[in-house]
Amino acid sequence: MKKKRENVLKNNLYILKLMHKASPARIPLRFIAIFLSVGADFLFNVFLLRLVINGVQTGRPFSEIVGYIIAVGAILIAYYILNNYYEEIFLPVSKKKIYKSIQREVFKKAEQVDLSCYENPEFYDKYMRAVNETSSVAENVLSGFAGLFYSILTVFSVSLVIFLIDPIFILFTIVPIAYSFLFTKKLNRLRYDLDIEKTADWRKRDYIKRSFYLADYAKEMRLTGISNVLFGRFFDATANLKRIIRKRGLKIAVLDYFAIVIRYVILYLAGIIYSTYKTVVRGTMMFGDCVVVINNIVKTSSAIQGVVEGYMQLHSNALSVQNLRTFLEYEPKVKNGSIGISSEVAKSDLSLRNVSFSYTDGGKEVLKNINIDIAQGEKIALVGHNGAGKTTLVKLLLRLYDPTEGEIVFWGRNIKDYKISDYRGRFAAVFQHYKVFSMSLLRNVLLKKDITDSERELAFEGMRNSGIYDKAMSLEHREDTVLTREFDANGTVLSGGENQKVAIARVFTKPCNVVILDEPSSALDPIAEYKMYEAMMKACENKSVVYISHRLSSAVLADRVYLLENGEVVECGTHTELLKKGGKYADMWEKQSEQYKENGGESDE
Repeated sequence: MKKKRENVLKNNLYILKLMHKASPARIPLRFIAIFLSVGADFLFNVFLLRLVINGVQTGRPFSEIVGYIIAVGAILIAYYILNNYYEEIFLPVSKKKIYKSIQREVFKKAEQVDLSCYENPEFYDKYMRAVNETSSVAENVLSGFAGLFYSILTVFSVSLVIFLIDPIFILFTIVPIAYSFLFTKKLNRLRYDLDIEKTADWRKRDYIKRSFYLADYAKEMRLTGISNVLFGRFFDATANLKRIIRKRGLKIAVLDYFAIVIRYVILYLAGIIYSTYKTVVRGTMMFGDCVVVINNIVKTSSAIQGVVEGYMQLHSNALSVQNLRTFLEYEPKVKNGSIGISSEVAKSDLSLRNVSFSYTDGGKEVLKNINIDIAQGEKIALVGHNGAGKTTLVKLLLRLYDPTEGEIVFWGRNIKDYKISDYRGRFAAVFQHYKVFSMSLLRNVLLKKDITDSERELAFEGMRNSGIYDKAMSLEHREDTVLTREFDANGTVLSGGENQKVAIARVFTKPCNVVILDEPSSALDPIAEYKMYEAMMKACENKSVVYISHRLSSAVLADRVYLLENGEVVECGTHTELLKKGGKYADMWEKQSEQYKENGGESDE
C-alpha cells in the first residue's frame, strides 16, 4: 500500500515537473490565483453578506456599512483585473507551451522506440493513449492539486465561520465524507476502466475514418466493395462502444446519482430547515448568519468532500499519467552505442556474420545464418520471392532491428558499438513504402529544415538523376511547390511514379557511404527503372549499394547477386555466373524474360 501511494505521488509529480520545465510560472501562479479566488469569495459571500445583513438587524450605521462595501468592492476590482490577465493572457500561452513541450517529448520518443513496438497492439494502444492524452493529462494533474488546495482553503475559511456560528453543522458534512471514502475511488476506477476498454474500438473507428479521406485508399474505395466492409467494421466498433458504455455506464450513473442527491438535495434541504428553525423558532441565530449558512452549507460540505475527492483524483490522474510515463520512459532494445563515426570516414566495408533473426522471442526465424561481405563501393542485389527475408535484411543493416544471433560489422566494429545517429547517418535509404510529406517538393527531397543554396543545387542534381526534375520545373512554384493538398488547397498531387522519383531523389542528395534501395522502383516502368539504376550506379561509383528488386533486369548492374529463399542465401554470384549455373536464379530470369516477350516488353509488375 505504501509503494502504491508512492507511485501515485511520483506519477503526479512527474507531470508537474514536465509542466514546470515548459512554463516555470504556471504552477505558482495557479496556486496564487486559487488563494485570491477563495479570498475574494470569502469576502463577498461570507464576510460582507454577514456584515451587511447583521448590521441592518443590529442597527449599525449606514455609512459604516457602505464603507465596508466600498472597501470590498475595491479589492474585488483589483482581483478581477489580475484574474482576467491570468485567464485571458497568461493561461492560453502557458497551455500552448506545456502542450508543445510534452508533445515534443512524445515525438522524440516515437523516433526512438523499436519498430517492433508498432507491431505490438498492447504497446500501440498505450502509445495512442499517450498521444491523445498529451493535451489533457497535464491540465488534469494540475487541476487535481489545485482543486485539493482550493478545498482545503475553503474549509479553513467558509467552513470555519459556519462551525463558529453553530458547531452542530459539522454533522451535515459527515455523510458526504463517508460517501466519498466509500464510492469516489470506485467511481474513478470505473471511469478509467471504461476509457481503457474503449481504446481499441476508438482506434479502429479512427482508422476507418482516416481510410475514407486519405488518398492512399481512394481508388480501392471507388472501384471495390471494400467500403461496405469498412462501414460494417465501423458500425461494429460503434456498437461495441455502446455495449461497453451500457455495461459500465449504469453503475457509474447510479453512484453519481446518489452523490448528487445526498450532496445537493438532502443536505441542502436539511441545512435550510435547521437554519430557519434556529433563526425563526428559537431566535438563537441572526438573520445574516442564517443567510450565510444557507448560502454556503453545500459549499462547506463540498469543500470537505473536495479534500477527499482531490486525494482520490490524484489516484485517477496517476493511472492516466502512467500511460504517458510508460511510453516516455520506454527503453529501446536497440541500444545506443558510445563510439562516434567521423564524417571523414570513407571506408564502409560491411559484413554480416552468421546473422539470424526472428521478430519475437522464440519465434520463427526470418533470417538464418546469413553471411554477406560488402566491400567499399560494391553493388549488391538481393533477389527472391516475397517473404524471403530481403526487407528484413536491410532493416538489420540500418539497425532498425538487432540480429537475434550473429553480428553486423561496419568499419571493423560491431555496429552496436556506434552511436545510432552516427551509424545511420552513413546510410541513404529509400523504401518500397516511401512517404511524401505535405511540404514543398524541395523539402521532400532534402528532408531538412534549413536549406542552403548549395544544398538546393544538390537537390536539383538529385531530381535530374531520379527523373523528376522536368516535372518539378513545370510546376507553378517549381521546387517550392507544396506536395499533397493536406494543408494547402493549391498543393500539387503527383502520380505514384512521380512520387517515387521524389523519394529516389533523396538518395542522390544525401552524403553517405552506403545506399539502401528496398524495391524503390515498383511504380516505374521497366525502362525508367533501368535508367534510374544506371544513374544510381554512376552517382554512387565510390559508394556501396544494396538494393532489392523483383525485376531481375536491374540485377545485371550488380557486382554480386544474392538469392534469398525462406530466410537463407541459396545462391550467390554475378548475374552471368548465376545464369551459367542454371539454378533457381536462372529459372527466375527465364520466366521473367518470357513474361517481357509475351507483354511486348511491358512488365505487369
